[in-house]
Amino acid sequence: MFQFLLGVDSSREKWANAIKDTLSARLDSNCLVAATKLGKRYQVAVASESDSKLKILDIISESVIEALGYFCKFEYLSANLKLPLDALSYNILLHALTQFDRASDEEALKNCVPIISGMALDGIYRFRLGLLKERWREIINLTRENAAYLADKETFYELIKFLFSSIEARVENVILSKSNDTYYITDEADKRNLFASNDVNEIIYALIDYAPLSIAVNKSFENEKTVELITKIFGMQQFDSAVTS
Repeated sequence: MFQFLLGVDSSREKWANAIKDTLSARLDSNCLVAATKLGKRYQVAVASESDSKLKILDIISESVIEALGYFCKFEYLSANLKLPLDALSYNILLHALTQFDRASDEEALKNCVPIISGMALDGIYRFRLGLLKERWREIINLTRENAAYLADKETFYELIKFLFSSIEARVENVILSKSNDTYYITDEADKRNLFASNDVNEIIYALIDYAPLSIAVNKSFENEKTVELITKIFGMQQFDSAVTS
């Protein structure tokens, strides 16, 4: 029987749940995936009676590297990048910088993170990412040097569009909608809800993370201010303003 465990401290519960959800979606039905709290730590466990151990390990490795590439960078930038921006603009910038050059971050992670059962993700963040943190520090310094320009909204959105243009799309086409005070991002291809929140700003941040090739708005969305903001961020060439039913 194949077993794999990974853990993280309780302050990073979101990391564990994200990895669990990704593994549950990618592994076949012969694999059991669970996340449990053990004292002050969260543990993700994968178990299978399948003999395709190497295939399972490849999926685990890919999923863990993706999660670390996002969560470690986001945590480091949010802890060290302080700018005189309003909360919405700051979080838009933070998400865009986190996604910027993610492919290179993930390649670097593959070279410094051993994927072994029992691995502690918080320990990896603290002790094994020295070179990556240097790279992220350069991003922080460059952003700070240009902080004065970011106070101008037009310049700010030009920067966001530039950053977004380099982000690899994680889904092709999405639809924005609203039901019972909850906003949704839905994959147009398979009608699967990718993200949901009562906070419309969270929808904007998630769109940056998913970087869709096109966005359509269902008539239920009913938030012109957010539609205008999304148009500024993503550019008209990527935003389908036609209202869908």
